[in-house]
Amino acid sequence: MWKRGEELFAQLAKELQIASAKLADAVVIWANHEQDPEARSKILHLKDDIVKAERRCDDIKEELVSDIFTKGAYLPQATEDRHRLVRYMDIIVNKTEVVIRRLVAREDFPARIPHEMPILAEKVHQCTDFLQDALKYIDSDTQKALKYAAKVDAAREEARDLDFHIFGRINSPDYDAKDAYYCYKISVSLVVVAEAAEQLSDYIQVMTVKYG
Repeated sequence: MWKRGEELFAQLAKELQIASAKLADAVVIWANHEQDPEARSKILHLKDDIVKAERRCDDIKEELVSDIFTKGAYLPQATEDRHRLVRYMDIIVNKTEVVIRRLVAREDFPARIPHEMPILAEKVHQCTDFLQDALKYIDSDTQKALKYAAKVDAAREEARDLDFHIFGRINSPDYDAKDAYYCYKISVSLVVVAEAAEQLSDYIQVMTVKYG
């Protein structure tokens, strides 16, 4: 049962990373839509992939809670920690789905999209990459887990700085109100994903102190 729990835990972390990577791809396509006549259809396909990943995460979480955590696969303290980690990961995937749904909610493309948007999306993706590494080492090497968790914090800080920069850019005569609001919502939604990743990295750092 413990082995199955670890397999499910790793699968959940992987699905989180996949969803984040697909979101970054979608933002790149969105920002460069003028060079791709199939941009919207590609983004819609990525949206479907992310939604499916979120559903798979729900299934994994359900199995972990109902078949692993409640049946004594881990010691009580470890069960509490694992349950909290799963909850944080679930939040990140849910927030990722929110971004892609907002991205496709508007059928036309803005006249202008800040060129920093793909960079911001990549910073968010880096957060989940570092998280996966931190989670991988949480039991075997707390120092490595701590190192990768710290990288999440740094990437989140860079994402926040980019968001402020984008906000300043869209509040200029170059952007009409509709486009500015839309780009603002996408930018803020991306940062929310990074902030959710930071919450998980913070808890990983707490665990490294507890078990280190």
